[in-house]
Amino acid sequence: MAFHLFGSSKKSRSQSDRGSSIPEGSGKAPSIAQEQVAPAVGPALGPIAGTSAYRVLQSLYVSEKASRLAGSNQYVFRVTPDANKEEIKKQISRLYGVTVTAVRVLNMPKKRKDLGRHPGFRSGFRKAVVRLAKGQTIAQATP
Repeated sequence: MAFHLFGSSKKSRSQSDRGSSIPEGSGKAPSIAQEQVAPAVGPALGPIAGTSAYRVLQSLYVSEKASRLAGSNQYVFRVTPDANKEEIKKQISRLYGVTVTAVRVLNMPKKRKDLGRHPGFRSGFRKAVVRLAKGQTIAQATP
């Protein structure tokens, strides 16, 4: 029998369908891709799958200055270039279950980085500094 790289032959498909454990009249086609995937769950808010939180917030930004700011109840996030302050505030409060009092947004410029004699650039990005209400913290951001 021949080996097929991008799929099986029609003959082997029809043979595998005959051995299916699902009855013919059930209306369900046998498929491995029918597994149920559990939705993502936020800390105290239940399912958040399908939300735009992960489209606005890219990651926590880790640096020495960001570590110092965490001591004064401020956290730094890397965000998408088109995110605005209201979106960032809404998504952080929804994702982490905290009260955001202020958001500052800044665009970091691209920097020239050379690899040997080949010039290049490290891409620029947008980051947000978020201040939380007194007594609230984000557990993932604390060292």
